[in-house]
Amino acid sequence: MAFNRLHRLDLRIALLALTAFTCVLCIYFIFSKNLVAKKNNQFPLIYPAKLPYKRIGNICQNRIREPSGITYHPNRKSLFVIGDEGHLYEITTDGYLIRSKRLKRRDFEGITVDPFSGRLYTVVEGDDAILEIDQKTLRVIRKFEINRKFNGQELLKKKGTGLEAIVFVPDISHPERGTFWVGNQSFDLRSGKEPSIICQINIPLLSSRKKKTKGKIIDFFLMNAIDISGLTYDIRRNQLVVINDKPNLLQEVGYDGKVLHQYQLPGKGQEGITLDTMGYIYIAQEDGKVIKFKTR
Repeated sequence: MAFNRLHRLDLRIALLALTAFTCVLCIYFIFSKNLVAKKNNQFPLIYPAKLPYKRIGNICQNRIREPSGITYHPNRKSLFVIGDEGHLYEITTDGYLIRSKRLKRRDFEGITVDPFSGRLYTVVEGDDAILEIDQKTLRVIRKFEINRKFNGQELLKKKGTGLEAIVFVPDISHPERGTFWVGNQSFDLRSGKEPSIICQINIPLLSSRKKKTKGKIIDFFLMNAIDISGLTYDIRRNQLVVINDKPNLLQEVGYDGKVLHQYQLPGKGQEGITLDTMGYIYIAQEDGKVIKFKTR
């Protein structure tokens, strides 16, 4: 009898342990599935309005091969354009070529600048890495590999569609003088598909001198549109500006992911966007054009 009671007690303990373990697994599964969902853009969709900028036109005076990103350099008062296959150009704001260089062939998909150091940063699709480039020699100095996970969940899929856009947002109070925001491309907004997502990345710009080190995702939000192709920072309004190629959209977005304004872009093949300090906006197109607009 004592043996039977002991045996039943052992079975109850085992059953309780199994139940507890199952509950823990369920909680973890629900948390993992909902991590992205709870970061989803829960704000109401805004019907795209007509772009309120005055179109000046294509400024390119020389051929630019397959531009995939563009940035305004506030110290040099010029534009840097990066091409898919590593062609890097510096041009004037009127489109005249200053210089060019072919970097080692990689799939470059965006470019930005740190206004404090003047150095350039380009994102590499597939590698999910950021390269640091000297603005004077156009030589690659450092490589920062981005950790694909956030709170244990893989946000950037290995061998996925990949990163397509990058911008540096300066912050003098930040230990690294600012953070990067990168856009992950997606062509399907349905649950379970690769997310159309913008991630905030912290990189040891000042705290490390290693030529190869890592950056990590510290925040993110989902977008309500597919095909993120360009990012820039509007310093006057302290907000992000996102362009989406396939739907031809320009979105002004807060750091919480809220779409503040949404406009329909003319043309097609929108691959990069930047603003200068004089109130002009530039959009690099896949066909080699850089379209200049006067902002409101």
